[in-house]
Amino acid sequence: MSTFYVTTSIAYTNSKPHAGYAMELAQADCLARYHRLVGDDVYFLTGTDEHGLKMAQTARDNGMSVEALADQNSAEFRRLSKFLNISCDRFIRTTDGFHVRACQTLWKKLQAADAIYKKTYEGLYCVGCEAYVTEKDLIDGKCPNHLKAPVQFKEENYFFRYSAYLSKIKELIESDTLKVVPQSRKNEMLGLIESGMTDKRDVSFSRPIEALSWGIPVPDDDSQAMYVWGDALTNYLSGIGFSAENSENNQLQQDSNATQNETQGEHDTAPSAELFTKFWPANVHLIGKDILRFHAGIWIAMLMAAELPLPKAIYVHGYITSEGQKMSKSIGNVVDPFEVGAQFGIDALRYYLLREIPTTEDGDFNKSRFSALYGGELANNLGNLVSRVLTMTEKYCSGKIPAQVREEPIVMKVLETWKDYQAAISEFDLKRALECVFQLLTFANQYIDEQKPWITAKTEPMKVHACLYNLLEIIRHSSLMLSPFLPDTAKKIQTALNYSCEKLYPNAIEWGVLKEGTTITKPEILFPKIEG
Repeated sequence: MSTFYVTTSIAYTNSKPHAGYAMELAQADCLARYHRLVGDDVYFLTGTDEHGLKMAQTARDNGMSVEALADQNSAEFRRLSKFLNISCDRFIRTTDGFHVRACQTLWKKLQAADAIYKKTYEGLYCVGCEAYVTEKDLIDGKCPNHLKAPVQFKEENYFFRYSAYLSKIKELIESDTLKVVPQSRKNEMLGLIESGMTDKRDVSFSRPIEALSWGIPVPDDDSQAMYVWGDALTNYLSGIGFSAENSENNQLQQDSNATQNETQGEHDTAPSAELFTKFWPANVHLIGKDILRFHAGIWIAMLMAAELPLPKAIYVHGYITSEGQKMSKSIGNVVDPFEVGAQFGIDALRYYLLREIPTTEDGDFNKSRFSALYGGELANNLGNLVSRVLTMTEKYCSGKIPAQVREEPIVMKVLETWKDYQAAISEFDLKRALECVFQLLTFANQYIDEQKPWITAKTEPMKVHACLYNLLEIIRHSSLMLSPFLPDTAKKIQTALNYSCEKLYPNAIEWGVLKEGTTITKPEILFPKIEG
């Protein structure tokens, strides 16, 4: 059995969830569910990033403790993962005690490799990015991501010898040993590496504790706190048990501001070392385009320095706009995934995020488009098809699966759909994979219109039976393809067919799996009409 380890980025807890992060969760969940379906042993990690200067500032602005802010917003991201039916195996918090110990263990590995050194640094610092920037990173003197001017800082920090690893990282990305998807992001990363090789700039790896009091202390130097790279990125290791086997870690002292939440939330124990042995390296880090250079650059260099295996692929998605504009609280166009899901249903929200938004590019959340897709594709193309076929099966076959008469053109259509669907998922084109399924559903609706079973039943009842078996099998295959995308809907369809399937292999993709004489039931309306 193959293993598949997929991670999302961890959400920063200085604000509440929005539709963009909901999309990332849905994409990762789709990959995790698909790999379980094909028989892989899957581990799916998500969670929250809770340290940093922004957290302290936001807490102060809101008149609350930073611990309370972290707890409050982390709970909202956990609630979102449950709300979206995300099948994650662990929800990690960077304030978890086992994570703190793992970060300090990794730091010591980097120190032992002479990959970290201390020096005084003066430069521009973007509080929003929590990163040092250069003039060429700015647009009109402002950070392009946060539209704010950076501040001038001068301080003594530890630095990571990032520039020493750039040449090797370039080779890995060019050869697809480290696969960056899509190609446009691969090209972008290669360009950033070329620039870095020219500048030969290392990266700041810590900040003075008085500037970053809400953070993980540097081992053996209580004057410094870890910067985001050694803290947030390490979650991909700590979440599957990195350093758990090392009893020395339990002796590491932590600053009083670095909380230990091992006994909070869903997990009362740290992950085991066996998980790390089994699942590392990650098969896929799924991230947004704004943090590409951190994951395909700094993170890879850190792993190299620590002599740890490298992840196999980095999948990169774009941004979501709202009604054609960047989401903004001041404009009032921020899309609340909880509101949309409550109105249209969770699977409908997942469908829009996975089908309408291009998987690796920017896309728009448009209410009128959402309503059109809900009515045209979900309620009509899918929901009405299932209802019509099961109703006719009750009427013309006494509610039982009829005998099959194999029709090769239909069989070939289904098998070709599987081929295209699986190829799309392997290329991280979830939009295209979902479109393949709905093209098959369209084919089934057209087949009904051509066969006209309500007329044929009067003169050729056996022909109707053959027609309905074909339709029922198409619906079964479609439900399997839909299960990573619309898990609740797929389950309802399979329950109606009196059929269940946890693994595609050895025979679920074959034609003719539904057994003659099996009793079917009609499900509730899959996508009821939405008022308003």
